[in-house]
Amino acid sequence: MSVVDSDEESKAERKRKKDLERFTETRPLDPWERYRALSDHLDHLLDVTELADRKTRFALVILGALNAVNVLIAIRAPQIDADGLNHTFIQVYVAGYVLISLYFFVYAIMALRPRAGRMHRSGEARAQGGVPGLRMMDDILATDIDDYYELWRTAEVGQLDREMALQAYLMARANAEKFRAVHRVFHGLLLLVGLTAVLVAIIGLHLMAPALLGI
Repeated sequence: MSVVDSDEESKAERKRKKDLERFTETRPLDPWERYRALSDHLDHLLDVTELADRKTRFALVILGALNAVNVLIAIRAPQIDADGLNHTFIQVYVAGYVLISLYFFVYAIMALRPRAGRMHRSGEARAQGGVPGLRMMDDILATDIDDYYELWRTAEVGQLDREMALQAYLMARANAEKFRAVHRVFHGLLLLVGLTAVLVAIIGLHLMAPALLGI
């Protein structure tokens, strides 16, 4: 075997070992791999935020439809031969429904509320030197363009990874708050659907009572 062949085999063996080390499951990520993973994770968290907002808007559409049905019932009840129905009951029902509807409407607003203060400030972490303030909105606007460029020019990959990890953490916390509010809204929708069904059933039974009693 020639020296050239031996050297080529040695290089191939080193390359094979390097590839094996690269794809080992227990190997820590290198800085650029962490950057790519964090970037993908932030994109995922943004998708989760948009999903929560879409669910909230859909819940508001359902809430608007339920409110329209209840308004129609409240307007039509005196005109559909329901004179014997207790009007105090109708008034109490309408007042209670409006209050419950407003209560859960507040949670819908909370779900859609921008959380810039939760998602764009590095605050204490930057003061401790943990992050350079490259990606956080408040930090960017608090720095003039020359100083901001200097931050990017001197930034280390590890610092950028740390700031992206902080941003992912803040976004995850904001998304958790969003989904807690969304869950309350949908629970409220179930309650309002139940109340509407009870009202429709009571009015229906009242209208059918004469026939059921053979009157």
